[in-house]
Amino acid sequence: MPVIELSFSRLQKLIGKVSKKQISDSLPFLGLDIESEDKDLVRIEYSPNRPDYSTDYGVALGLQGLLGIKTGSVKLTIKKSKNYSISVKPTVSKIRPFVTGIIAKNGKIDDKTIKQLMTMQEDLHFGIGRKRKKSSIGIHDLDKISFPLIYTTTTKNHKFIPLNSEKELSISEIIADTETGKDYGHLLGQSSQVPIILDTNQKTVSFPPIINAAVTTVTTKTKNLFVEVTGINKDDAEDMLSVVATILQSAGFSLEHIQISGAKNSSPKLKEKTMIVNPSLINQTLGLNLNTSKIIASLKKSRLNAISKGKNIVCTIPAYRFDIFGPMDLVEEVALGYGIQNFEPTMSPSQTIGHTNPISLQLKSLNQIIIGLGFLEALNSSLSSKRVLYDMTNRDSKKIISVLDSKSQEHTILRDSILPGL
Repeated sequence: MPVIELSFSRLQKLIGKVSKKQISDSLPFLGLDIESEDKDLVRIEYSPNRPDYSTDYGVALGLQGLLGIKTGSVKLTIKKSKNYSISVKPTVSKIRPFVTGIIAKNGKIDDKTIKQLMTMQEDLHFGIGRKRKKSSIGIHDLDKISFPLIYTTTTKNHKFIPLNSEKELSISEIIADTETGKDYGHLLGQSSQVPIILDTNQKTVSFPPIINAAVTTVTTKTKNLFVEVTGINKDDAEDMLSVVATILQSAGFSLEHIQISGAKNSSPKLKEKTMIVNPSLINQTLGLNLNTSKIIASLKKSRLNAISKGKNIVCTIPAYRFDIFGPMDLVEEVALGYGIQNFEPTMSPSQTIGHTNPISLQLKSLNQIIIGLGFLEALNSSLSSKRVLYDMTNRDSKKIISVLDSKSQEHTILRDSILPGL
C-alpha cells in the first residue's frame, strides 16, 4: 500500500477548528492506517483506489465530512472560457487517441504541495493509468504556454529540452537515455510517429506518456496551471482529471474550462453520477436498524449527497469517486459515515473451539530455540519494489521478476535479497 507523510498543522489549517488528537483518532475511521507519528508529522497508508488521499487536501476533505465540519458532495466549480482550446489531429487516433484537460488559476504552491501533486500523479499513473498505458497526466506552468494547443504526432527526430534536463534531446534519445523513457518508451510500440502536444508557437509542451518539456516545469513561483491527460480510454482519462481538479480546487485554485475538439475528442464533463440503494440492503448488510434520515446523514459524512425517493435512497457521487461501482460500495460509505467505532460487536451464534496446528507448535518451539542462540527473525514479504531492492542500494537490476499489473507500487517485483528490506 502507498504511504504518505502529512503535517498535523497543515491538516488543522485545512480542516478548521480541530485538535491534533481529533485528527489522529479519526484517521483510522477514514480507512487510513497510521504507520507512525513524530511530533507534527504522521505517516499514513492509504488504499490505491483512493488517490485523493495521497494529498493533505484530499485527507482534509474526508476528515471534514467524518467530523461533521463540512458534509455532502464536493462540487467542482468550473468557469466556462473561450481562451483555452486543444485541437486534436487524426494522426493520434491509432497511437494515443484521447486528450482532456483543465485550467487552474490563482493558486499558491509550496514545496510540500508540489511533492504531493507529484505523488498523486504517480499513484494515478500506477493505478487507473495501468503504469501510464491507459492514461497519463502532465501538470504544467500555464504562463509558459501560448494557446491554442495542438495534440498531434511527430517523428522521433523531433527535439526539445525534457523535464529535469538542460540539454535538448531528440525523442529517440529521450526514449533511449532518460529514466522515464526507458521505463515507458515501450508503450509507444514500434511506430515511427509519436504523440506530442505543441502550443501555438510550435513549442513542445508535452511528449505523452513519457515526459513534459522543461519549459513548463511547476515551481513555487507558479500561480496558474494547465493539466492535460492523454490516454487510450476517454473515461479513464476523465476519471484521472477529476481527481486532480478536485484537489487543485481544494488547494485554492479556480478552475476554467478547455475546449477540446477533433478526432472524436470532446471537452471534459466531470459530471456527478447517481446511484440508487435500498435502505434494507444497508441495514441487513451492516446489522443495523438505521432510518432513512440517519443513512442519508451517514452518506453525507462520506462526502456524498443523498435524498430519499420512495422506498429507495438516490445518491449523488462526485466525479473523483470513481471507486464507487455499485450499491455495496454505498453500504461501505454508510458504515464509514456512521462510524466504525459505533458498531457494537456481537457473539457469533455458532460457538466452536479451535486448536493450534501441531506443525505451528513445532515451528514456534524451533523459532524460540534459534532466537535463543542469538539469531534474529525477520518476516518479510516476498514481494518488494525496484526502489527498495535496487535504487536505494545501487544494485544491478537487470534480472527482475515482475508482477503483472500490480495494484501497489511497493509490491511490484519478487525479491532476490532479504537485506534491503531489513
